[in-house]
Amino acid sequence: MWGQFTKAANLTRYDRYILLMCLSFFGFFALVLVSVYWINKGVDLFDQLISDGQTILAFLELTTLALPPIIMMVLPVAGFVATLYVFNRLITDSELVILQTAGISPLRLLLPVFYFGAIMAFLVAGLSNGLAPQAEARFRERSDILGNDLVAQLLRAGVFQSPISGVTIYISDISPEGELQGLFIHDRRNETREVTYRADRGYLLRNAENARMILVSGRSITLDRTTNRLSNLGFERLNYDITRAQHPTATGRGEGLPENERAMSTPALIAADQDLANLAGVPLDRIKWELHHRFAQAMFAFFVPLIAASCLMLRNFSRLGLWAQIMLAVGLVIPLQMSKNLLSAQVINAPHLAPLAYMQPLVCAVVFGAVLLAVYNTAHWRPMRQSDLVEGGA
Repeated sequence: MWGQFTKAANLTRYDRYILLMCLSFFGFFALVLVSVYWINKGVDLFDQLISDGQTILAFLELTTLALPPIIMMVLPVAGFVATLYVFNRLITDSELVILQTAGISPLRLLLPVFYFGAIMAFLVAGLSNGLAPQAEARFRERSDILGNDLVAQLLRAGVFQSPISGVTIYISDISPEGELQGLFIHDRRNETREVTYRADRGYLLRNAENARMILVSGRSITLDRTTNRLSNLGFERLNYDITRAQHPTATGRGEGLPENERAMSTPALIAADQDLANLAGVPLDRIKWELHHRFAQAMFAFFVPLIAASCLMLRNFSRLGLWAQIMLAVGLVIPLQMSKNLLSAQVINAPHLAPLAYMQPLVCAVVFGAVLLAVYNTAHWRPMRQSDLVEGGA
């Protein structure tokens, strides 16, 4: 399969050699970087899930679902580092110097990097438009379900607990049948009022969306913070939604619609209008930005290896190394990567600027062209002339 691809791409043996090296070191650096980010994400999830009573299977499931977005974020960085490493090695070993003395142009030497960048763009596009949104949607769905299970597991007798921020619960006892006895609940989630519930007994009901407590034979005391007035009401039966404020952005969201634009499929983003945005509870400008950003980041991944390789071809071989060229490449790519956050902040305030997502790869193309032009103007990379050969022989 590899031979068929290189033959169809019209790659020489040396092109295949450089491309294979780039892919090999790309796989190594991607594995290292993904492992670092994944472990960091796993530590946070471990503290959140395992320490609160969830099983190791739930932890493994969520960490696996977190992998596609991590891989998508790491791929351009891994491709950049791999290209720097490979071309630094080729120049240090004088392999590229030998080729340039044969009069091969810098653009021709960059041919395998073009194919490497195309592979990078294909991988990023596949992740951003396919696997990553599905994993994001599944991750949020499983987090909601496990969050409701966590509420139930935190309900223990004889202990004041706060399973959700702003809610304090005390249960005197829990019968073998699961009946909650001697209930006390203090709810401070509403900024304008505080409510205290007391009930003789109650029951916990759970489903995939929320967790509810059925309070029986009790009273509710409400403090209105604006007027400092108390109201005291008795009830025989009260349905209390314990997870009501966990995901306020989902209020009014249409059934089956994700609550985050990153969890939407690309066809859904393309077809999105203001009505769909209102149903999903997501601003339309964020939806449009996400759509353009998915394609723009694939284009960005294509140019990153080219910038790295062209920067290292700027000067002749030196025994002092290529640190100046490496720092130049890093100094060019890091601001380009950071520009995405700046553009995102601007688009939030101006939805019609969503196509500015393509400004990042466009600037990358300009930077690559400028560096390549500088390479051509460097004497080291000029094709040798017949007069040079005569002078050298003399």
